[in-house]
Amino acid sequence: MTLKIKFSDILRATLGLSTGNESWVGVSPDGDSYHIVSPVDSQIAKGVMACNRPTDGTPFGGYSRWIYFRIPPYSESTDNTQNARQNQAWLVAQELVNRLQRLGIVAIIDSSEARSTESENRVHNSYVKAKPVCQKCGDEWNRLADCLRDPDLNLHAYRACVDDFQKGVFVFVHKCGGFVNIPVRDFVRKSYVTRNVAGLQACPGFCYYERSLQECSAFCEGSRYRRVALRISRRRPVQSKEPAVV
Repeated sequence: MTLKIKFSDILRATLGLSTGNESWVGVSPDGDSYHIVSPVDSQIAKGVMACNRPTDGTPFGGYSRWIYFRIPPYSESTDNTQNARQNQAWLVAQELVNRLQRLGIVAIIDSSEARSTESENRVHNSYVKAKPVCQKCGDEWNRLADCLRDPDLNLHAYRACVDDFQKGVFVFVHKCGGFVNIPVRDFVRKSYVTRNVAGLQACPGFCYYERSLQECSAFCEGSRYRRVALRISRRRPVQSKEPAVV
């Protein structure tokens, strides 16, 4: 039996940090149903779970013997709170599926109501790709494909942004010794399914060394960008010598 959890339920239960509340999702022992407990006062939740944890695992008026998982609030200290809320909800949803799997319960997230939302399309469409330009000689390329086919342009480094992988940069070096910086978002779309584990125990730390193009096996959003970098490097060998500093 596979438990289908609606992403829209997780999203609605993902509350802002300023509300002082949080939510919990409960799953039946047989893994055939779930329900949301929301809102729950965050301070009360901390006190109950830390000092007086229910012996049957049933917090805040839930069902006896059900398994409960916390849905932490999202931070509103950003220009796009709607996007922050959705990102947090996707992380929670994936973690929920993983934790249930470890308990022998098979679950999937039904995202049919959410993946193509108007707000997500607006965020994606607001970004305009710029022409890649060499910082030294001024040569430019009209399309990304032209860069990948140019034998005078080689991948030099992957400058990852571990806080937001979409803000990373693939650094190429031109035959003149100049750099060409191309945003990774021109190559890879953001994933709302895989979580960011950079800096955690599961992270091998490759993204902290921009000259390292080693593939990463961690279950992390950043692994997708490293795979792309590796494919590019195999098409265009990594420059072995450090180019002159401009």
